Amino acid sequence: RKAAQLKPAFLLGFVWALMKRMWLVALLMLAADLAIGLIGFAGVTADVISLLLSIVFAIYCGMRGNQWHRRDLERKGYMVLSQV
Repeated sequence: RKAAQLKPAFLLGFVWALMKRMWLVALLMLAADLAIGLIGFAGVTADVISLLLSIVFAIYCGMRGNQWHRRDLERKGYMVLSQV
């Protein structure tokens, strides 16, 4: 079940954050995506490095996405009632 929750942030990246109305997170994710993409313009080796960094960043976002969303909701006044 937890793996299924990782997919939106992993697959959609900053678009997922925009859909969740997490503007700062979306901006930071977009900036990181653009920075990683710019590395690819430095040459063939850099292109491979850019691809690997992009995959690692997507996995990181997938692992942390729910946590970021929960914190955002808590800042907006929502309370966590129980954790399973």
